[in-house]
Amino acid sequence: MLSTFKIRGVVIVGIACVAALAAFMAVVGCSGDKEDVAVRTAKESRPVSTVPAAPEVDTTRIAGETEAAVVSKLEPPKEVTFEEAEAAFHEKRYDDAMELFTLYTDRKSENPWGYYMLGLSAWKQGEHEFAEDAFEQALELDPLHVKSLLNLSRVLLEMSRPKEAMGKINEAMALDPESNVAYRLRGRAYYQLGKAEEAIDAYRQAIQIDNEDAWSMNNMALVLIEEGRFDQALPPLARAVELRDDIAVFRNNLGMVLEHTGHFRAAEEAYLAAIAINESYENAVANLARVEAVVEDPGLEPVELEVIAQNFIEEIKSWSITKLDNEASTFVEPGADSVVVSDAGVSDADSTENSQEQ
Repeated sequence: MLSTFKIRGVVIVGIACVAALAAFMAVVGCSGDKEDVAVRTAKESRPVSTVPAAPEVDTTRIAGETEAAVVSKLEPPKEVTFEEAEAAFHEKRYDDAMELFTLYTDRKSENPWGYYMLGLSAWKQGEHEFAEDAFEQALELDPLHVKSLLNLSRVLLEMSRPKEAMGKINEAMALDPESNVAYRLRGRAYYQLGKAEEAIDAYRQAIQIDNEDAWSMNNMALVLIEEGRFDQALPPLARAVELRDDIAVFRNNLGMVLEHTGHFRAAEEAYLAAIAINESYENAVANLARVEAVVEDPGLEPVELEVIAQNFIEEIKSWSITKLDNEASTFVEPGADSVVVSDAGVSDADSTENSQEQ
């Protein structure tokens, strides 16, 4: 009997152990499932936005509607006339002129004058590379377009490329040997190449062709100023101011010459005249402030600018034109260009008012 009870006890204990083990596995299994669900729920949950969802784009079309119907709503390119674009240029709206001449040349690509005016407009805006391209395009259409050659040379000079500019000037002179503008530009190119005497000769020839070429007179005087030859610079500047009393740089340059020749009160008047023309002319303002403090020699004879200008007219008549070699190969560029604008603010810029001379 005792053995039977022992066996039964062992069996009962075994059954109890199996039951306990089964219960434990069940608990562990449930616990694992709940943790996995919790993890998945945490990963899949997102904050709920309070911003309403963007409406879906309605891509449906009305029956028979096509893409062409949408395109047809775009405005056609504006048709621009040459006169309209040129008016913007003469009104000094150079940015507008660039845009208008761009539109014009898109429609009239065979007209070199459109590209010429586009080049002028870009040059006035300071867009030198754009201007260069426009003038080159005009010359591609018409290689004999002298104005494009001359104005392209201006752009090249302002980009400090005098040797290339000289080549364009020579081409223009071959087509129009009596162009005073070509000689004037040649003078500028020579001076940038470090050839002062050749520059002076070129300006003389420009003045010989047109004895009222005030810009060539100013530019020639500038070279003489830079060379320290102030007495020689006075006559052409006196005449330039007489011809064009509305250009501030002429007055300022005249003041510089008068100051360096000891005529401080006359220089003061010249600077004041320059400022009256252009109140924002900083060089003239600085020059005036400097000369006002200088005492003039009381024994110095007053300068008579009208007489000096008249004497210069007579001097022009005595000049003989010396023909210069037009071959570009004769021009040798030095190691460094000379500085054209002096520290005192002397200017040699050509007129920017007459589009025919740009």
